[in-house]
Order: sequence, then C-alpha cells, then structure tokens
Amino acid sequence: MTINNGYITSAEFLAYTTPQTSSGAMTSAQVTVVENIIEAASRYIDNKTRKTFYARGATKVYDVPYGSQLDIEDDWLLSVAKITNGDGVEVTSGDYILKPANATPKYAVKLKDSSTVAWEFDASGNSEQVISVSGSWGYTSTAPLDIKEACLEIASAWYKRRFGENSTSDSVVTADGIVITPKDIPASANSILNKYASLI
Repeated sequence: MTINNGYITSAEFLAYTTPQTSSGAMTSAQVTVVENIIEAASRYIDNKTRKTFYARGATKVYDVPYGSQLDIEDDWLLSVAKITNGDGVEVTSGDYILKPANATPKYAVKLKDSSTVAWEFDASGNSEQVISVSGSWGYTSTAPLDIKEACLEIASAWYKRRFGENSTSDSVVTADGIVITPKDIPASANSILNKYASLI
C-alpha cells in the first residue's frame, strides 16, 4: 500500500514508535497496518482542523462577485494556474492580485484598480458558478512540524490501542481482565489540532 497524502512516513512512525513484533522486523502485513493507520490519522487531522496540509490540484467555480474581489470561502488557495472569467476569457496575472499580499494561503482574487477587466456573467446572463479558478489548494503545501508531531502521536496511540495500551504505553485492565479502551487522541495532539481549527 502507498500512503496517500500522509503527514508522516512509515519510517518516521517506526522511529517514533517501537513496533509490537517478536522478531523486531515487521512483516509486510504489519507494514500495511501501519500505513493504513498513518493515512487514517492524516485524514482525521484534515477533518478535525477543516484544513489540508498538502497541495491539491483542482479547478473550482465561483459566482460573479458584486465588486472587484472574488472571495475564496470554501478552501485555501496556494497558487493560481489559470482564472477563466464568466465570458470564457482568461483573466491574466497582470490583471489581478492575490490576498493577503505577504502570506499564504490566499483567501481572495482581487482585480487590480488599474485593470480594465471586470468579472463577467456567462453568455446566457448567468452569474452563478461561471468563474473558474484552477490552481493548487491547501492550507500549506507540506505539513508543518507541529502537524507532523500530532500525526505521530495519534498514529502511535492508534497503533498501541491494538494491544490495549494508551498513549503513555500503560495498559488499563479491569479486575475481570477486560481492556479499557484508551483515549483515542493524546491531549497534546488535540491541542495542536484545536489551534489550527480555530484559524480562519
């Protein structure tokens, strides 16, 4: 299996977590389990923060705005490949700026005050979903160090859960021998994710 858009590699995971194996070497089946856990932890991070920390190529469509600024409210824009106006004409990079000026990701495409271009309806007079923006999307193109740390902690906790351990490697067993399910998300990882979830 290949990890799709994982925030850590299996090698990073193995350096962080001691695998539960008798021989010390993981079988291919065990590696697949680790890769599945890493990918699941990465997608959990996406869902929890409502952000992705990798670049995604896509074309998105938007309504004609009332003014010169086209707000990107459904995602975060890293870079633009092509913008097509409602009339089918490409809006070139000389006619717009991306906002904010000195940071990524971007949240808006604003036509320059000096530009003669305006946002246009389509040939049928429709204003809805007629402007297309093709580019690279995501909150960051690569995972920040704290997101990688959160992914390591979550993946490790989920891996150890298979053996009845919590994130501190302590087994919790009742007098009847029943393993108590540990907390799924370590507090430190949860704190990191909450920080990103609060960012607009």
